[in-house]
Amino acid sequence: MLPNWYKEYKNLIDNSVENYLIEYFKSEKNPWLDIIKEASLYACKGWKRVRSILALEFFLIFSWKNFKDIKKNDYIILFCIALELLHAYSLVHDDLPSMDNDEYRRWELTCWKKYSETNAILVGDLLNSLAFEVLSEIWNTKLIKLFWEAVSIKWMLGGQVLDIFYEKNPQKLTLENLIETHNKKTWALIKISIIWWIILSNNKNIDLKKFNDFWEKIGLAFQVKDDLLDVEWSLEETWKSVWDSEEKWFVYFLWLEKTHKYLKDLILDCKKIIWELNSKKLDFLVDYIGNRKK
Repeated sequence: MLPNWYKEYKNLIDNSVENYLIEYFKSEKNPWLDIIKEASLYACKGWKRVRSILALEFFLIFSWKNFKDIKKNDYIILFCIALELLHAYSLVHDDLPSMDNDEYRRWELTCWKKYSETNAILVGDLLNSLAFEVLSEIWNTKLIKLFWEAVSIKWMLGGQVLDIFYEKNPQKLTLENLIETHNKKTWALIKISIIWWIILSNNKNIDLKKFNDFWEKIGLAFQVKDDLLDVEWSLEETWKSVWDSEEKWFVYFLWLEKTHKYLKDLILDCKKIIWELNSKKLDFLVDYIGNRKK
């Protein structure tokens, strides 16, 4: 069961993303856009919001602020909106028939399955551009560059290219290649969630290398857990498409028992890194990533 603080963080992020999209579409009077509005709201709802909640907690720790003091237009809220829009865009496009061809995500049909492939492509394009529109309100070139790198060939786009390549050439996939692919494709937004405020604050007393180790390990743990869920849980339990390509799983290389140990070691390493921050909320988030059921 999720603690109350997690629900409060999540509700703030949920409402902020939804309100932003509703306000944005108010200025668009063309009725032909109604389907895009509906599909955009659909694509952005029902998330666990782990990335934004990580960002919010790291922000509160390093800025010494309280959750109750956060206002609607604070940088952290704008940041979380942009992060969630970018994350939604990436998954809408990943789910497409020409990519991963997934039909279910988060208890629901994927965006393309519900609203058509064409509309899903347009929705992804829109969410991607809106993320940078939100970032422009913060107007920090370091942050905008960080987001740009996340969606570029260096990270997410490059990871998707590798994913497609190994899908067609599974005999060339190694464990190292698998980690590299997920490093680019899945972990980019986790990286931003964790280090953005450290970079923008220019706090010289924070060991950035240590937190680089943290995002790499927590990102890897997130993906390893996903692979275990694919193997050990059914569609009805995880509410996402499973058993898509076993060659892309960590379990394929490590087998089940070693994959569980690998995940456990990653979680322990993460908790050691954040120990000095003395945050029970971060401890919970790390454990949640390792123990989640969906």
